[in-house]
Amino acid sequence: MSKQYYIARITWISEDGRKNIPPEATRYCPIIDLPTESETWSIDFVCPNFEKTDVIEFSFLASYAPDHMIHKNEKYDLYEGSKKVAKITIVDIRLI
Repeated sequence: MSKQYYIARITWISEDGRKNIPPEATRYCPIIDLPTESETWSIDFVCPNFEKTDVIEFSFLASYAPDHMIHKNEKYDLYEGSKKVAKITIVDIRLI
């Protein structure tokens, strides 16, 4: 079975968001806000060196998540619980 991966640019929200950006090589699983989706879904990625890049490669944590709701060039908010910590813009979608 194939799995979709997404390439995105991330912008961290420091005011009322995350106090510190996760360090390089940290596995990070925030909640992604999907429009019209009543359930919450987590994404999963390993943090790059954010001093050198703002590009991440992520997938959904659950294998049965709604991949059809992620679209190229769209923007989504990321949360830790109820706190918005970042915004992402989808750059590319890959099927592996």
